[in-house]
Amino acid sequence: MNQRVTGLAALVAAVSVLVAACDGPGEPAPTTSSRPAESSTLKRITARGKIIVGIRADTPGLAHRDPVSGVFSGFEVSLVQLVAAGLGLSPQQIAFTQLTPDTSLPSVEAGTVDIYLGGTTAAQARQAGLLTAGPYLTAGLGLLYRKSGPTVSDASTAAGRKVCTVANSAPQGLARDARLTDPDKLVASTSARDCVDELGSGSVDAVADFLPVVSGYASADPSNLAVSALAAPKPVDYVIALPGGDADLRDRLTRIIRTAVTDGTWQRDYDAALGATSPKPAPPSIPS
Repeated sequence: MNQRVTGLAALVAAVSVLVAACDGPGEPAPTTSSRPAESSTLKRITARGKIIVGIRADTPGLAHRDPVSGVFSGFEVSLVQLVAAGLGLSPQQIAFTQLTPDTSLPSVEAGTVDIYLGGTTAAQARQAGLLTAGPYLTAGLGLLYRKSGPTVSDASTAAGRKVCTVANSAPQGLARDARLTDPDKLVASTSARDCVDELGSGSVDAVADFLPVVSGYASADPSNLAVSALAAPKPVDYVIALPGGDADLRDRLTRIIRTAVTDGTWQRDYDAALGATSPKPAPPSIPS
């Protein structure tokens, strides 16, 4: 009996040496702690049975909510549907929450929404302690103006004119930094829709926002509104904002967007929503 035990022990020891040799020197076996942490946000989505998406709803072509039916449509809505499908969710498992630039990132941080799309830049998200996926769109500034009013199509014609921007938004910062007009002529409003209403009433001479936003409004009212792309400042990237620390979800979302760009889905959806109303941007460059 002792001889059998001794022989078995020797065999186990020999196998252990062989396995260690196959692993190679300096290559410790993987441990659970070295693997990426599973997304806590995705666990919450799965338990809830739906994803809650914060979105602007005042940007025709990008994200717009029909006031009668309550249905959301636009390029960002199509992108959310792609994201949901990539996470194993159906369109019926998407719940949209309309947010303003003031409430968007705090809502992600507080967990009121799982992700947010709506013109956020990576710098804004980082400042709020959030992670970002993408980018999903690269956009420069544009100017929206009345065909019956002064033509405010570039920095020279905007000088001294009242230009409306959304308060605390990336376009407002870009317009201010570019000195698009006098500081006291840069009017802040709560939403792009409010800015367009002020333009229609004659309270302001132009609206400055990202080109896809103002292009959508020009397309919705082509008889009265015109749009112009600004040569400066440099275009910025739209990103999806998500909770800080959730690197797993960030990587999943970025892969979904990258696939959509590669297989042509991104271009198809953009053209369907905005291709006829604005210059076609190149698909975003997504780091691998």
